[in-house]
Amino acid sequence: MSWFNNAKSSSGGDGKNFYPVTSSLSGYGKLTEKDTAWTCASNKGFQTETQVWYTILPDGCWVMVQIIWSYLGVFLVPATTQMTFKHYNPHTKKAVWKSVNTSALKTDGRSSKTDAFEVVQSGSPTTEETYKITANLDKTVQISVTYTRPADAPGFKLGDGPDGGFSFFGKDPSDGKRDGLVVHRFLPFLKSSGTIVIDGKAIDVGGEAMLVHAIQGMRPDSLASRWNFAYFTSGGGFEDSKLGTVRAVQMEFSTTDSYGPKGAKSGRTKVNIGAVYSSTVPNPLIVVGQTHTPPGSESYPALNDDVSSATHSSPVHDKFTGYNAPGAIEFQWEGKRVDGKGKASAKVSVDKLGAELGEGGLIEKVDVLAEIPYIIRKGLAAVTGTKPYIFQYLNPATLDVEVDGETVPVKGWLFNEASFVSE
Repeated sequence: MSWFNNAKSSSGGDGKNFYPVTSSLSGYGKLTEKDTAWTCASNKGFQTETQVWYTILPDGCWVMVQIIWSYLGVFLVPATTQMTFKHYNPHTKKAVWKSVNTSALKTDGRSSKTDAFEVVQSGSPTTEETYKITANLDKTVQISVTYTRPADAPGFKLGDGPDGGFSFFGKDPSDGKRDGLVVHRFLPFLKSSGTIVIDGKAIDVGGEAMLVHAIQGMRPDSLASRWNFAYFTSGGGFEDSKLGTVRAVQMEFSTTDSYGPKGAKSGRTKVNIGAVYSSTVPNPLIVVGQTHTPPGSESYPALNDDVSSATHSSPVHDKFTGYNAPGAIEFQWEGKRVDGKGKASAKVSVDKLGAELGEGGLIEKVDVLAEIPYIIRKGLAAVTGTKPYIFQYLNPATLDVEVDGETVPVKGWLFNEASFVSE
């Protein structure tokens, strides 16, 4: 299978051709060492595999370090690896961005190395775990950062077992017959330490961090039409609440018209996964998942009464990208506590998101095609006409957490992305 072939091979006709994880599995899934190990599968058609670390510093600045491995599914075209770095200061509105194509990725479980960077992982899912990243992206940006996960704050996937976290595309979801897949694993409760150097100036990057490891085993324009992502953390200059250090993460994607509960054109399906952590209770507090289908369309079975949702409102048409960006946004989480002590919920919103850079927390409108290797960029744009953009936002926000019959306001920072792949 090639990225430049039509990945919608089994989407025609009637019958379910999408299997969301949120309608097959639920609850907290324990991570194994294999879950966050690099797979770099080069025998299953198009593949994109990423690891992304996000950090909020004590002054509210935001840092992203991302590794992207891509394979087109074309025998004569080698896999590509990129490291992307971004630092954003919400007070000065200044962003520093670097993206470097590297070569000869070598992986050893959860560690990786190229000619431009090295990631050394130690520990296990049941003990303290660290990722030490060193990188020399060019003369202006050097990275030396360690991300540490405490032993009492394990990562998660939705649902236990080897299929935990996986959504499958195609009438037959079995390996070798499906059209594709997507999976996310999260380490939401990391602490960062170390230094980054930007234009010769050293910046202490001790802060509140997270990691997401994702695999998209399908051409991206066939997999999803929209994405939403949220990372809320306390800290960043705000005092802790009675819940201590708090994290809330959420990942949502919407299928294209080719996949749905009754096949093509049966309604775009949203798959939403999230979790809330607090340092004062056994972690995670809740892990939730919810399948959303359009009103009047065929629905998937509900495994529970979880709420996990991202809601755009007051849309603003962006002339530059052609998409309707959110003018406001709200994220919600609700479900049974992992420790079995009743239910808990959380909600965070931003009432005014910006449409112009520097306004309403808008960091950047990321032109995705401009950040990927030339051969992939030209092929995807020529064949599909796709013009994907990611709107990235960073805002101070309050997460209202309801636990033990009490609503606790938690002040912190919300980083969120609204991604548009196609109409």
